[in-house]
Amino acid sequence: MTSQGSGNGKIILFGEHFVNYGCPALAVGLSNKAIVDIKPSPIIDFTTDINGCNPDYSKKAIGYILKAMRINENFAVHLKGDLPTVGGLGSSAAFSVAIVRALDKKYDLKLTNEQVNDYAYEGEKSFHGEPSGVDNTMATYGGAIKFIRGKGFTKLKILKSMNFVVASTGKSSPTSQMVAKVKEFKVNHPEKFKHIFSKIEQIILQGEKAIAEGDLDKIGHLMNENHKLLYEVGVSILENEKIVEIFKTAGALGAKLTGGGGGGCCIALAKDINHAKEILIKIKENGFDGFVTTS
Repeated sequence: MTSQGSGNGKIILFGEHFVNYGCPALAVGLSNKAIVDIKPSPIIDFTTDINGCNPDYSKKAIGYILKAMRINENFAVHLKGDLPTVGGLGSSAAFSVAIVRALDKKYDLKLTNEQVNDYAYEGEKSFHGEPSGVDNTMATYGGAIKFIRGKGFTKLKILKSMNFVVASTGKSSPTSQMVAKVKEFKVNHPEKFKHIFSKIEQIILQGEKAIAEGDLDKIGHLMNENHKLLYEVGVSILENEKIVEIFKTAGALGAKLTGGGGGGCCIALAKDINHAKEILIKIKENGFDGFVTTS
């Protein structure tokens, strides 16, 4: 018998990379989901029609989750849904949460969100080694959160729904390499890093207030500022910069890379849903792929 579960994608509005050094990160959930169907199988198996998935990592994630949940049965997992697997959207975490929720349904475990989050984190280790925890938390809870690594998260009030355009650079985000790059920057330029870190902290404070007040113009301005700082530490490559420039030319309130950088995805905050669709047209006219989503 088949059981189904789902997990939502996310974008990081502010604070990626700096979250690894104690700065909060602000993230918002997306309407796009990863959905899995699971059924008992002699071996762990993974199938999908979604491009860009890594079957080996996916099978390993299934195994990690089963071990953490102490389930001594194998499953065939089929991934579907409308969440792309391009970098920065938390697709691997959404996949992991979906598996946990499907197993919860299968065995009627009545797991709490906290338990779902903890088990999904084990699956995330297959993809990212030692993940920050932001992605699985967002995939579990949705909404908007302020996340501090090692200390957990706080749910944030969203006064006004936000319309985003997500565009892919066409290059997968090598997160571990980008994390190492930021670490190298910190070692080689300690005073400059300290100054940038201080600016990010201010962006987080102002961003939390802007989200609570529904101040889209302010959120957009802070996104632009955050992107400049990500560029300074070396995680925005040419393709990221091209997309951000297209976004701005199309009148986006704000634009930045989201997630690890070095490719992956960029996001733009639109004035409304119709404006988001207009921005998406410009992105596609320039040879990039993307989609419109809401928070």
